[in-house]
Amino acid sequence: MSNAGLCQVCENARARHTCQSCGTQVCTDHWDETIGACSACAETIGDPDDPSTGDDRPDGFRID
Repeated sequence: MSNAGLCQVCENARARHTCQSCGTQVCTDHWDETIGACSACAETIGDPDDPSTGDDRPDGFRID
């Protein structure tokens, strides 16, 4: 069965956006308009107007 046209995150709602970062097709619930990316990428990228958001740790850096 093909899921063409469905959000690749929830697989329920119609995909209305394609993330420019990873290519994932997502619905409006999984789209971050401020950043212009899917919700998963938006968490990593962060809001450019709010430096306290996003994952700015170097690769392999862990907090235990």
